[in-house]
Amino acid sequence: MSGRRHPRGRSARTGPFDPRLLEALPATRGPVAVLSVLGVLDGVAAVAQAVVLALLVAQVVGDGPVGPVLAGLVGLLALRGLLGGAGEYAARRAGQRVSGQVRLAVLRRWSARPEEERPPTDVALTRATDGVTALEPYVARYLPALVTAAVVPALTVLVLAVVDVWSALIVVLTLPLLPVFAALVGRHTQEQTERRWGAMALLGGHFLDVVRGLPTLVAYGRADHQVGVVREVGERHRAATTATLRTAFLSTAALELLATISVALVAVAVGLRLAYGAMDLTVGLVAILLAPEAYWPVRRVGAEFHSAADGATALAELAADGVLDVDDAPDVAAAPAGNPPALGPVDHVGLHALSYAHRGRSRTLVDVELTTPASPGLTVLTGPSGAGKTTVLELLAGLRVPAAGSVAAPRAFLASQRPVLLPGTVRDNLLLVAPTDGSDATLVDALRRVGLWDDLAARDGLETDLGEDGFGLSAGQRARLALARALLSDAPLVLLDEPTANVAAGSVPLLHRAVLDLAARRRVVAVTHDPDLAALADDRWHLEPVPLDDPTAAVPPAGGPARSDAARGRDEGTPLLGALRGRAGLAAACVLGGLSVGAGVALTATSGWLIVQASTQPVVLTLMVAIVGVRAFGLARPVLRYAERVVSHDVALADLADRRATVFARLVPLTPARLGRRSRGELLTAVVRDLDDVVDEQVRVTVPAWSTGIATVVGAVVAAWHLPSAGLVVALGGLLALGVGAAGYAAERAAQGTVVAARGRVRHTVTALVTRLLPVQATTGLHADRTRLLGPVVDGEHDQLRAESRLAAARGATTAVLWLVVAGTTAVVALRVADALAAGLLSGPYAALVALVPMALADAWVGLADVAGARARARAAAARLDRVLGQEPAVAGAGRRRLAAAAPADVRWDGVAASWPTDVGRAEVPPDLLPTDLDLPAGSRVTLSGPNGTGKSTALAVLARHLDPAAGRATTAGTDVLELDLAQARSRIALVDDEPHAFAGSVRANLALAAPGADDEEMIRALRTVDLGHWFATLPDGLDTPLTGLSGGERARLSMTRAVLADRPLVLLDEPTAHLDDATAERALAGLDGQVGSTTTVVAVSHRPVGPARDWPQVTPGTVRALAAAQDGTRPVH
Repeated sequence: MSGRRHPRGRSARTGPFDPRLLEALPATRGPVAVLSVLGVLDGVAAVAQAVVLALLVAQVVGDGPVGPVLAGLVGLLALRGLLGGAGEYAARRAGQRVSGQVRLAVLRRWSARPEEERPPTDVALTRATDGVTALEPYVARYLPALVTAAVVPALTVLVLAVVDVWSALIVVLTLPLLPVFAALVGRHTQEQTERRWGAMALLGGHFLDVVRGLPTLVAYGRADHQVGVVREVGERHRAATTATLRTAFLSTAALELLATISVALVAVAVGLRLAYGAMDLTVGLVAILLAPEAYWPVRRVGAEFHSAADGATALAELAADGVLDVDDAPDVAAAPAGNPPALGPVDHVGLHALSYAHRGRSRTLVDVELTTPASPGLTVLTGPSGAGKTTVLELLAGLRVPAAGSVAAPRAFLASQRPVLLPGTVRDNLLLVAPTDGSDATLVDALRRVGLWDDLAARDGLETDLGEDGFGLSAGQRARLALARALLSDAPLVLLDEPTANVAAGSVPLLHRAVLDLAARRRVVAVTHDPDLAALADDRWHLEPVPLDDPTAAVPPAGGPARSDAARGRDEGTPLLGALRGRAGLAAACVLGGLSVGAGVALTATSGWLIVQASTQPVVLTLMVAIVGVRAFGLARPVLRYAERVVSHDVALADLADRRATVFARLVPLTPARLGRRSRGELLTAVVRDLDDVVDEQVRVTVPAWSTGIATVVGAVVAAWHLPSAGLVVALGGLLALGVGAAGYAAERAAQGTVVAARGRVRHTVTALVTRLLPVQATTGLHADRTRLLGPVVDGEHDQLRAESRLAAARGATTAVLWLVVAGTTAVVALRVADALAAGLLSGPYAALVALVPMALADAWVGLADVAGARARARAAAARLDRVLGQEPAVAGAGRRRLAAAAPADVRWDGVAASWPTDVGRAEVPPDLLPTDLDLPAGSRVTLSGPNGTGKSTALAVLARHLDPAAGRATTAGTDVLELDLAQARSRIALVDDEPHAFAGSVRANLALAAPGADDEEMIRALRTVDLGHWFATLPDGLDTPLTGLSGGERARLSMTRAVLADRPLVLLDEPTAHLDDATAERALAGLDGQVGSTTTVVAVSHRPVGPARDWPQVTPGTVRALAAAQDGTRPVH
């Protein structure tokens, strides 16, 4: 493996080009080579165009034959159209192919590395999605521009030297200043871009975190508050981006200004020699029109570098991660560093003198010594929650790198507490571990052995569609599916993390038999709190938490210090920018853009007049007005362009921050029933990428369209002032270009929907993989073939490439036709000017002025192809966004009645049934909760029991007001729940989910969302109430310690702590003790039961009642027709 490594969080700085991209990924070389050739050919055509255009103007002014020269110019413009169209097609395909290859390389590498050798999740997600996508302009635009800049200026100087050696000498002396200046400014731009990437990672990680935890935020009434936080984070991203763009745009403007001054030096020398009769007009025109072509490729490199700065930064970050190391091929899973499990035969499984600490924790395991035979058998690992049992399994599987000591273990399969289920079918998820020839019969047999096949057969069997995180299956069904994978795996070591948790008691013996079947053929190490399973073991490990007074307990985390927050600084910009926002700012940007393009038209036309006028050898003072005008237009163009870009981007970014918060607010009523865990990747696509495209319409559509329109009007007026027919032709050419752009929009609009959908599928799949990479690795192992795992990504990339190819064909055709419009307009205007000159209606200098107007508008007109494409993309993204946000909430919020603060928390159901919303167009399915009656007086304690899939969690969702009853009537305090104010109804309920979310942040922040006014003493007391006192004592910074490395039991008790702090009259518990040993579970549940008070109603879902819950009445949803008062201690018959 290569020794090139860089500190995490710091990019490896690269020069203008990092060859490792092409070396590591050979498939990228062909597209880059094709683009480079097309770019050089287009540059050569531009040089020839400048020469022929000068000859045409000279012929027009000299009243010579224009036909042959005009035909040559039209042919060159048509050739540029073909090259431009081919370049657009090749660029889009190249960008997509390269980004797809890099994304797969990234996923292959990260999936073969332990957690300590990967970036943190929020950073990884940004790099694998936006970061890899940012490589597209880097590859498609910047690299070809770099090749063009290496060839075309030299060719231009050579041609110029043949025409006028003195002009060539000026170019040779001034041209090197541009790359030097660009490098100096580019270094500062790269630093700014790195800070912006910190802000992007913060934004992406924050939004992912709040989307994951949105049900918790909704349950505790903190979702609306989070809208403001989303707006603040978006504003921070805007500030960081604006600061970067100001630097980038300023450097681009400076390069353009420097090039303008250099061309002006050539013009001065040419003009003076023309005025004194020392130069022929044709030579002078060639020199003046050819000189800019020497500077244009270098300016383009600067502009494209700034446009691709995100790609350059992303490439540097990926290089720092080792993705581009040639000797570390991305599709070969190299052994991880540190002390990985042995890959060869071993005679035992164990940890030797091993120590480990999670990031942000002072200790997790210290000097652990555990050994068991590698031969077939069952080893159980027991110990209290938080002792590090899950961490032991992850170390045995090679998913983590110990800080000290060693691991001995063969290749392993790990069924984790929260098994990863990727979007797709049951078959897809089983085939991640099944042998290559795994038949349907083999898969069905494994499902039967864990008691899951009958449930799936009632749906779509192996084709049953699963959402993200197994949305559609209960927690117990997900656990069984994980055990079925273990049966299918051929790994010699099977690691099971609480295989019977969340499973109905009646099904546990079946799972015991499945575990014993595994142990008869392989070594099984199982973490369990199930005493019956422990009794079946032939070997036992026990783990205790690290003693608080152990002087050796502080262990440095293997992955180094936790990543610090990036981009905390704020850049509010100038007061003027703050005032120019909204419609006023957008209008100002349009005017500035129009004036900038208009200044360019005026510069070209005035320069033509000046050169031709100088050739008549007038008194030099008579040229001063024109000279001043040329200077003013030359200076105004880059300055106005800079102002337009800064204003338009600041307006768009401010709008983006505001819209992102608004969109988040619209998600709140849809949570969780309409969104669910299955939509997380889709939400990230909609609210991050699609919303970017919608807002991008302001910068890439509105401003350039209006700018082109304003400049066209200016050009038409200038031409019409001297020759009305020419002005009319220019106006008609502008209208024709607009019509071609509209046709291009129509062509791309049809394809953009497919592109946006394909892109969304790729992002959805990548998000699911990256955010659950540790459990994914647990399932597939670090050294397995990645073909099946990455198959959906590969398929998605192929679909996107096909869609992008259709889009690129439409864009290329639009570009080519627009060049033909330029050619036609130029030809007609040139002919009209020649006729007017012959008729004596126009002088020579003004003939040059009018003839050059269409070519001065060429770039703006051809740019309408990009405008059309951006609008099509924005419309398609808006439609996708509307599909997500346009759903009706699953909970009616029309109720206005409010209960008194002291109203009792009694619950009565009469035949209540409910269903989770299904996908649009899906056939009707039976309700998830069959009609159920409940009668719970205030202060009741009751347990919902029954087999997996009977609707227990659905019943809790109805009680929590996350679902409306589909049938029957539900009341609390004698009032129909549908008539109550939704926010107040939820404010009376505390919910402990079956997979509680711990937000990225401190312990204090995680607890404060349930009780914002709680002080430190109350928080610490609540932690001790649910038996988290020992855990809290290990935190290095107390309540300010970031939450990392939580076990399943710790996570559940943290959620119980929230319920204690919230002090609400109704408490709902969904499998609160599933990941706890009996002693810990009894202490935690007894603490909660005693703390919430006798008037608080508690409803729990549990397959393993412990402590006080043993005495609670049990209810099976869908079967109980009546329930006596829980307070009298009777149990209903069910």
